[in-house]
Amino acid sequence: MTDILRTTTTAGKFIIQTFKLVWLAAIVALTTLTVLACGSSDSATPPARVIDDDRIFSLEDLRAAGMKASKQYDVSDLPGAVDAWYGFMRGAAGPKDVEVRFYASHADAVALGTELADEASGDDALVDEETATWIEGVKDRIRLSSGGTADLAAWSGQRVPNYADFVIFGNMILLCQGDEPQQSLDLCHELVDALNAP
Repeated sequence: MTDILRTTTTAGKFIIQTFKLVWLAAIVALTTLTVLACGSSDSATPPARVIDDDRIFSLEDLRAAGMKASKQYDVSDLPGAVDAWYGFMRGAAGPKDVEVRFYASHADAVALGTELADEASGDDALVDEETATWIEGVKDRIRLSSGGTADLAAWSGQRVPNYADFVIFGNMILLCQGDEPQQSLDLCHELVDALNAP
């Protein structure tokens, strides 16, 4: 009888120990999943919108970095600007439109150009002649929206702002094509990286 009690007690202890281990493993697994789920959000810092750089860039610098300039704008009504160009660059997502506004210095680009660059970009951009402060090139700041499918022939016919955001780098304001700000910032930063390349 003592042997039966010992066997039953040993079996009971074994079952309890196994249950504890399974329970502990479940708690560790749930904790690990929780930590991974909470830590999986994109914690990378977004690209900078204003990059402090004292260099004075020209159109030739942009051409050397891969931008194809196609149209020069009259800047007589663009406060503080010394030149402005429309063109495109072949980025990671294919050819995309870029508008570049040149100022005498980085300080001028920030102080005199930020407000009008903000006006020309984003979902609420003022991209028609009736509302835009600087109307030169306003037609280049709009494009037809895609129908929401991968089929490029499926255009919705809706006009949307061409530039979702911009970057100030050195003496330039770069307005870059994108459906959302991150796309525009990524394209602008591709151009910045090309300008910084040795």
